[in-house]
Amino acid sequence: SPVVLPGNKELEPLKYSEVVTSVPRQKVEGSIQGTTSLLSRCLAKGDNVALVLKDLGFLLIEGTEVRMKFYHDFLEMLSGKENLEKVLFKVPELLDVMVSPVVPVASLTFSGHVIIFP
Repeated sequence: SPVVLPGNKELEPLKYSEVVTSVPRQKVEGSIQGTTSLLSRCLAKGDNVALVLKDLGFLLIEGTEVRMKFYHDFLEMLSGKENLEKVLFKVPELLDVMVSPVVPVASLTFSGHVIIFP
């Protein structure tokens, strides 16, 4: 059953069977719980953290600031090259959320130091 959070928001348990089907559920569950536990400890200590989402981009957490950076290829795949170029022309601020997968994540932080979760 869902857990109710402040503001009447519900937190539902993760459906591990929907995450991956070719790996045993126990292995998936252990991996996800281990990662979230380590991520929680890092955030509690105030560490800068980057959660890398393969082929999508990464979530960068520095202090109280949270930024999502998307890989150009991912956005191009979603919208098509021509559409992405049109959008970038109309909304150049979108460039602020785009990044190349070869750019070191630490170079995008304010401090230059980050713990990367693959």
